[in-house]
Amino acid sequence: MKIKFLFLFLTQICISQTPEVKQLLMDGEKAFLENNFLLAKEIYTKAVHLDAENKNCWYDLGVTELKLGENENACEHFYQAVLLYHEAAFEMMEKNCPDFRNGTVMFLKDVEEKPKFFYKDIEYELIVENDVNPLYKEILIKELESSKIIVQKVKERTPMRVVFRINKNNEIEVKVIEAHSEIKINHPVLQYEIAFVFSNMVRYVAAKNKGKEVDLWDKWILPLDFQIVKE
Repeated sequence: MKIKFLFLFLTQICISQTPEVKQLLMDGEKAFLENNFLLAKEIYTKAVHLDAENKNCWYDLGVTELKLGENENACEHFYQAVLLYHEAAFEMMEKNCPDFRNGTVMFLKDVEEKPKFFYKDIEYELIVENDVNPLYKEILIKELESSKIIVQKVKERTPMRVVFRINKNNEIEVKVIEAHSEIKINHPVLQYEIAFVFSNMVRYVAAKNKGKEVDLWDKWILPLDFQIVKE
């Protein structure tokens, strides 16, 4: 028996949230619509403290702070939503935060040099036609299937997604989350091993603008599934 990894396209993604957080978001929206932005900010702040992995909490807090004229705080909180892959937060950052962190965080479309990776001493573009390079995916599948830890641990798991980006330090940042939510998989060993595979299978080169390495707003998602193949 052999584990075979597959990249799947998962069309529906929902956000799992506790009843308390859900109620706070409803209360915050009510206060916002009543133009009580101070109260809305207080409510959304409580929500992000309860669920820091909920992208809507961060986004709603940022929108409220814009209404209060607190643009710097708003941009920081939109950034947290962006890190959780909130699409509207990307747009808010582009519109309201052009010089965020002194321009050291940029969108892929705006940089002069896109992120790359080296494999067997040959340089390749990481992103090709707005998708992850097919060669990178091939290397990844090979390395995942070669990991005894991953093969052992993944047998009992449902499909998952790997969210990653390349930072300005030429390092990859990886988070493994459930297939249909924003929640990290509850398995530290599997999290660590998958991140280890991503980090060590190739050498990464950060995006650059005007000759300097920059962080990117953009993150990429690889949905992973597996099947047991008889040999």
